Amino acid sequence: MRVLSSRRSARWLIISAAMLSAVVTLADNCVARAQARREFVVTARDYQFHIAGNDNREIRVNVGDLVRITFDAQDIPHSFTTAETTAHYRIARRAEPGKPITFEFRADQATSVPIVCTLTMESRCKEMSATLIVTAK
Repeated sequence: MRVLSSRRSARWLIISAAMLSAVVTLADNCVARAQARREFVVTARDYQFHIAGNDNREIRVNVGDLVRITFDAQDIPHSFTTAETTAHYRIARRAEPGKPITFEFRADQATSVPIVCTLTMESRCKEMSATLIVTAK
């Protein structure tokens, strides 16, 4: 009787360890996914892009990040447009004053991409620039 009880205990111990390992792996995956979401607020005013918390006018993310951008034009209509030769990150969004827009994309390729305003209502819009920088982990 005692041998049978020891075997059952050992079996339950192995099953419990396997279940704990699965829960830890699931929790690690959830944390990794939560860390992979990056949010940015980009405003356009006075013919410049302003990225909240960043004086360099750069949006820096890692490959695999889910990027969420809220784009707000504060003086006149502006666009948030990527200008790259391969068009992998083809983004062209327009915001009107007082009507911010939000969009998301997955950063799935390492690159550096210029961001410009392509609207032509004011010639100084051509001076606006920022950079999307996606780095490999």
